[in-house]
Parts: sequence; structure tokens; C-alpha cells
Amino acid sequence: MKKKILITGAHGDIALSIYRIIKEKYKEKYSIDGMDVLPDGPGDFVFNKVYKSPNPTTKKYNIFFKGIANQYRLIIPTTEGELKYFSKKKNLYLIKNFPILINKKSIIKIFLNKISTQYFLEKNNIYPTKFSLPLNKIKNYTKPFFLKKIFGSGNRNYQIINSKQKFNKLSKLKKNEWMAQEYFNYKYDEYTCALIKIEKFISTIILKRKLNGGLTYYAELIKNNEIQNTIESIARKIDLTGCINIQLKIYKNRIAIFEINPRISSSVMIRHKLGFTDCLWWVEYFLNKKIPTPKKIINKSVYKFYTEKFIN
Repeated sequence: MKKKILITGAHGDIALSIYRIIKEKYKEKYSIDGMDVLPDGPGDFVFNKVYKSPNPTTKKYNIFFKGIANQYRLIIPTTEGELKYFSKKKNLYLIKNFPILINKKSIIKIFLNKISTQYFLEKNNIYPTKFSLPLNKIKNYTKPFFLKKIFGSGNRNYQIINSKQKFNKLSKLKKNEWMAQEYFNYKYDEYTCALIKIEKFISTIILKRKLNGGLTYYAELIKNNEIQNTIESIARKIDLTGCINIQLKIYKNRIAIFEINPRISSSVMIRHKLGFTDCLWWVEYFLNKKIPTPKKIINKSVYKFYTEKFIN
């Protein structure tokens, strides 16, 4: 049996967290390599080795990936570009030929695209935003909105468009790549919810969080039965086997989901420390067909990510 694991996006925070989680669990049982489009980065000091890969949008990626993938017992993609690549029909055979930890094509197709995510939420009446529209549908400025990339996650490309002057400058953008989404003011609290379903096992965790540069640095465990029951219904509707991450806002009992990531998310280490070990549950099922047995999550805990200590 192959004793190697490959994690892509090796210089990013998600891959580094997954590495730590797997290393802690399996010790020296597996050698863990990384892969990234960047020539160097923090992953160089963590992984056994890091491959410099072509961009998944190029033809060279296919040749490169097939050349190294058969060495590995498990491959974990962490970037949107690679999820998009593997979900394309012509590349689906790679998932069958290689042991890739990835959600099925239909899930990736819906949730990588924020517009199709909005359609899904509206159709199923599950906390949609008031609007999430392609930018080319907005002809005139009438009220503030978030400007976002249709594909991708994090806050790198987000802007608040709150004036006619800012709106007029958007004419230079490729409007088929951008969208306008409902603007939530400072009164709205932000939550990240991890959701996992494996066979009959289903579980979720709800964290109220604060962000710095798109990364969670503070998370507070929240109990909300309405949100829990509703987002667990998402897992059943999409026939989930794996992990997704749901991001939402709440103000005065109004709930709005603004993004769903069809992958292990950047708050994976916070969840792991709190006892919600969704990354390991998915990996263990993939490697050993083990159905998860949840730990008791630390109750009423606050987690400060920059210190990695709990305050009860």
C-alpha cells in the first residue's frame, strides 16, 4: 500500500492546517508532500517536499498531475482552481483513476459559482441574500453592494461599492467575471458553519467569528437549532458525502447565506481544536471506510487563533 499523501495549495493556510492535522493523527505512517503553483513559500518548511506545479487552467497541469499522482494513497486538493479543474467533464476520469478527496461534480458546480449558489438557495428557500447578481445585470447605481468575483473565496477581491463614482469605474472590469451581492453593514454578525455528511452520519458546527484579512482570528461556538437543522437539510438535498463550509450573516433574527465553499475550509484547525474533527472524519472514511464517531465539542468556548489557546 502507498504510504504517501499529497496536499495541493501547499503554501496556503488550508493546506498547512490539513498537514498538521494529518501529521498529528498518523505520525510517521504517511509521508506528506505538497504541491503549489508558487515557486516557494511556508510549505517548504513543513512538507516532506513541495512540487512546483503548472496552473490548473493550463494544459501542462494535466500532464504534470498524471505524472506524479500515482505515487499517492490520498490526494487532497485545497484550491478553487483545482476543484474547478477536476469538476470539468473531460477531467473527471482523473478522479476515478486517482484517490482524490473531493466532493462530487454537482456539488462543486453549484457552490464554486456564487450565482448558482444563490439560485440554489432561492429555489430551496434556504436563507438567500436579497440579491446576488452578475455585474452586467446592474445597469445603474441605486444602493451599496459588495463587488465580488463570481468564482473564488476569501476577501481579496471584495469591495464595497457605495457611490456612483465607484460604480462608474466598474466599466473597466470584465463583467462576466464579477457580481454584485447584497451589502451587509457592521450590525450583521458573521458566522461560519462546517457541515459534514458520511452515509447516515451528519453533523455541523456553528462559529461566530471575527476576521482579519479574510482569515478567522476569533471564533465563538454557537448553538442555534434553526440554523443547524436547516443547513443539515442542505447535506441531504445535495446527497453530500464529505465536507462543505457555509458562511452567513445574522442581524435581528434575519439569516442570510452569502457563500458556500465545497471543500475543507480555512477554519479547519479551529474546528479541530474544538473537537469537531471533520477533516479527519472525511480522511478516515476515505482511507479506511470508518464512519465518524463525534467527540464531545468543548462547550461555551472561545478560540483565539493567533494564540491557539482556549479561554473558557
